[in-house]
Amino acid sequence: MTPVITTTQLLLCRICNQPFKPSKNQNCNLRRHLKNIHKLSPTLHPRKSKWDSIPDGRIKDENDRTERTRKSKRLWARKERFRRKAEEAALGLCMLNKPV
Repeated sequence: MTPVITTTQLLLCRICNQPFKPSKNQNCNLRRHLKNIHKLSPTLHPRKSKWDSIPDGRIKDENDRTERTRKSKRLWARKERFRRKAEEAALGLCMLNKPV
């Protein structure tokens, strides 16, 4: 049995080029390395949170929360309507192609 070769992108320290293998806590390991070994501020490699992937960032107030909720519900309703129409069209084609 031959091992499967995978291409993984290593994180490298910008100062000493020490590689960090991709893992669950890779970002944390690199930040810790910068802080403890090189005595640098962690601001050079900022933390990532779930809010970084959201386009508008964190929820600011109650109005922002309700607007995001409404936007999400509108998107879900649009997708649901499209799905139902597709199912009805598929059912109609199935009925037309069925021999009598």
